[in-house]
Amino acid sequence: MRNFSVALSVALLAGCATSAMPVSKATPVPSDELYGFQAELGADSGKLTVVRDTGAAGSGCDVVVYIDGKKAAKVGTGQRASFHVPAGQPNLGVGLADTGLCGGMAIRSITANVQRGAESIYRISGDMSGIFIGPYINYE
Repeated sequence: MRNFSVALSVALLAGCATSAMPVSKATPVPSDELYGFQAELGADSGKLTVVRDTGAAGSGCDVVVYIDGKKAAKVGTGQRASFHVPAGQPNLGVGLADTGLCGGMAIRSITANVQRGAESIYRISGDMSGIFIGPYINYE
């Protein structure tokens, strides 16, 4: 009986984590939810793409993506958004959109790496501790 209880607890906790979304299967963020960084910048820039996982954790809340402290997009589960930014190391953050019951979470950020003429992809994931941003790993 104890083994069953442990297995059930692990299964329930695993059910609260998000599942990786392949970039190719993610739907684009609607254009009215893209707030900036859409204009191409030229040869000294790169593309920064974020993909949000699917799953129950945080699925009732939209996430706002920030680039260097500026709102870039509102991203729902299973969605992706791309931005044109200067090559370098922009600050890339995520926070909950302040709508409905969603709010109160501090913005979590990382230093991204954007190379000239290349695409850098980052993953928005979540679990019982909240929403996170990190490097994307291709699971396909």
